[in-house]
This record gives sequence, structure tokens and C-alpha cells, in this order.
Amino acid sequence: MAEKRSTSGQSLLLLLIITVAFAHLTVCPFTKVEESFNLQAIHDIVYHRLDLEKYDHHEFPGVVPRTFLGPVFIAALSSPAIFVLSRLQMSKFYSQLIVRGSLGLSVIYALWKLKKEVKKQFGSTVSTIFCLITVTQFHLMFYCTRTLPNMFALPVVLLALTSWIQQKHGPFIWFSALAIIVFRSELCIFLGLMLLVTLLSKRISILKMLSHAVAAGVVWLGLTVAVDSVFWRQLLWPEGKVLWYNIVLNKSSNWGTSPFFWYFYSALPRALGCSIIFVPLGATDKRTRILILPTLGFIFLYSFLPHKELRFIIYTFPVFNIVAAKGCTRILHNYKKSWLYKLGSLLVMTHLLINAAYSGTSLYVSHFNYPGGVAIQKLHELVPSTADVSVHIDVAAAQTGISRFLEVNSNWRYDKREDVKPGDQLMLSYTHILMEMDPIQISHYKTTHRPLAHISGISKIGLNFTTLPPFTLNLKPKLILLEKFTSSP
Repeated sequence: MAEKRSTSGQSLLLLLIITVAFAHLTVCPFTKVEESFNLQAIHDIVYHRLDLEKYDHHEFPGVVPRTFLGPVFIAALSSPAIFVLSRLQMSKFYSQLIVRGSLGLSVIYALWKLKKEVKKQFGSTVSTIFCLITVTQFHLMFYCTRTLPNMFALPVVLLALTSWIQQKHGPFIWFSALAIIVFRSELCIFLGLMLLVTLLSKRISILKMLSHAVAAGVVWLGLTVAVDSVFWRQLLWPEGKVLWYNIVLNKSSNWGTSPFFWYFYSALPRALGCSIIFVPLGATDKRTRILILPTLGFIFLYSFLPHKELRFIIYTFPVFNIVAAKGCTRILHNYKKSWLYKLGSLLVMTHLLINAAYSGTSLYVSHFNYPGGVAIQKLHELVPSTADVSVHIDVAAAQTGISRFLEVNSNWRYDKREDVKPGDQLMLSYTHILMEMDPIQISHYKTTHRPLAHISGISKIGLNFTTLPPFTLNLKPKLILLEKFTSSP
């Protein structure tokens, strides 16, 4: 009976993780420019297959080339459900949700494997609290369905981490090589430090390590070069190009820089929420210290790169959550010993509620960050699908939610070209223009087009402690949808 209750409880935990991740996906179904390459690649693999000439990356290659191995995997995973949708003649928009949901399920699968190993190593209470901490935090649940290169790497990193905890050195090295060579080269720091701990503890010989590493390196490098050279139509190791661009040339700094300790004083507190206060207590256990030292080492060494984003260290959040869960469990197990532990137990429960409230608030705010996606849906609502439509989508709109999955009418022409200027004759020929809300640019079309819709986005967030939640969102028009006058030439 106890075993049945335990199995039922585990199933509910898994269902909770999936439900929360999919709630984030549903509330924010659109994507940003950073997700664009992988999302467009999956679309093209699913819908254009071997017709490589129609692929989006030939026209919009991005700053650096990215691998197609992740998109191929997610496309294969998504294809059966997308095929059913196509038979039912449903919008491609739902295909985008399926694609992102498939990626999210891949992350959750790897996360659940890690959770099972946490249960073996630290007990069921730690594993349960680990899950509760994870689902009440915002960033991991929000990002797990987003087609960022980091998210394609995350399931592989979690599988490598699980193998490392299990002391399965072969799988750890193979998963690590896959993550580093194919998806994110900077993971050589994170996973390399774990390997260093293993070598220093003499759990594996250098010779055996090299036998796995060389074989894995040859296989994964050969696979990415073979596949990506076909898609990019040149001999190419994409992640090698990214490594050269970001690390050697340090050109990632063109996208902004942050202070050295930004990850420690900004990214981690926001990502971990109130759970961060339990990390020091959890780290008093020798087993968790072994987990957290490579993690802190990775963040410290990676901080030397001036360009920083929270998602660059997202692989470390599960590790911190394990350590925090261990700290929470220590308090809960001593509940009866003193009033101080009783107070601590109350804090453990309360911090989960605070995390959940913060996550809900963040999700609500994020909902307004995708005016481009809202705008293209508005166009489809306002204009009959049978109309003769050619729509130009400017950079601001394309970067805030529009993807090829949202080009739902096959007889319409969607154009994202960037080599035309406002007011050019070609621009005047479009039946619809989706553009940034810039009065000067809009003035070029006052005699040829009329405003059809204004799409708002977040201007700024202000604190207001007289309301619940204690903030106000200031929205203002970010994009405008123009429609050509029927009498215009």
C-alpha cells in the first residue's frame, strides 16, 4: 500500500512539472529573436524536408551558424503529432506549440532522470522538495520550451550530470562530449571541472578517460560536421565557429557587457528565488559540496566573458536546487527538536509560496513581451484568408514573436526582407505593413496605407504597494499594422 502511495505521489509530481511548464508555454506561446534559428529550422525540416533551397537560414543566417542536429531531433519527435494536425487542417500555430512542447518534454525527461538519482542518493524528501523548488521557480520552467541553443544542450547536460552522480564515467564523458562539441562549447568548463573532480578522486584512470573522450569526440564531431555541412552547404563545424567568435574574438561583447560578479549578485538570486537562502545549509553535506564546487567554479570562470545572460548558466540551476532541497530537508527532519526548527519548517513552506507568486508575476509580465506574435495573429483575424495579401514584416516585429509557423495562409506572401527603406516603391506595393511604431517612418505611408491595428507592449514597470500585485505595467503601442487603401495604385 505504501509503495502504491509513493508511486502515485511521484506521478503527481511529474504531472505537476509538465503542467507548470506547459502553462508557461500557453501563456507565452510566441518566441524572441534568440530562438529564431532553431524554430525556423524545425519548421523547414518538418514542412520543406529535403528542399533545402526554401530553408530560412539561407536568407537569414544569423551572426554565427548553429547546428541542425537539435532541430532534426525535435522535428522527428514532433512530426507524428504535426502530421495529425495537418490531417485535421489545423493552423500551423499549433505546430509551433507542439514543437516547443516536445523540447520541454525532453528537458523534463532528463530532469526526471536526475530527480530519480537524487532520490537514491539523498532520499525521497530531498527529491520531492527538489521538484517543488524547481516548479515554483520561474526561469527554468519558462525557458525549458524555448528553442534556444542552451535549451537543446540542457537535457544532455542533465543526463551527463546524472551519470556523473551515478559514477558512470563512460556515459558521462559521451554526454559531455555531445553537449560541448555539438551545442555549447563553454560547457567544457562546467563538465570539465566535474571530470577533473573524478580524476583527482582516482575514480577513473587517465587512459580510460582518454579512450572514452577520443572516441566520443570523433563520433560527435564527425556527426555535426557531416550533417551541418549539408544544411549549410559548406564544410562546417558550427560550434567551432561559435567558440571562435565568442571566446577568441570576444565579439559577443557587441551585445552588451555586465560586471564580473553579475551572475552571482543578479542572475542567481533571480533564478533561484528564495531557495537561495537554503543553499549554504545544504552545502554543509559533503556530498552536496562535491556537486556545488564545479558549479561555482564554472560560473566564476565563465564570468571572465564580459557578455552575460541568465540563460548561459541555466544548467547550474538544478544543482543549486538539489543543494537547497538538502538544506530544506535538514530543517524539516528536525522539526520536533526545537521551536527554531519549527520556524524554519514554516519558512521552507512559505518560501515555495513566495517563489510561486514571483513566478506567476513574471509570467504575467512576460505575456506582454511579444507584440510581433500578437500582431501577426491580429492580421489573420482582421483580414479574410481568401484575400490577396502581401505583408512586409519589419525587424522589430520579426524579433518579437513572428516565426514561419505563424505564416498560416499559404496563398499569402509574407516578406521579411531588410534591404528596402520606408517609402520605397516596393514598400508601397505591399497590401499590409507590420512595422515599429515610429511616427517618422509611418509618415511615409500616410497617402497609401491606413492604420488597421495598434499592438501594445511593455513600456516600463512601476512599483505600486497600494495594489496586489504591488506593481503597475505601463503599456504603449510598440507596433502598427497598416493596410493599403483600396484606391492606392
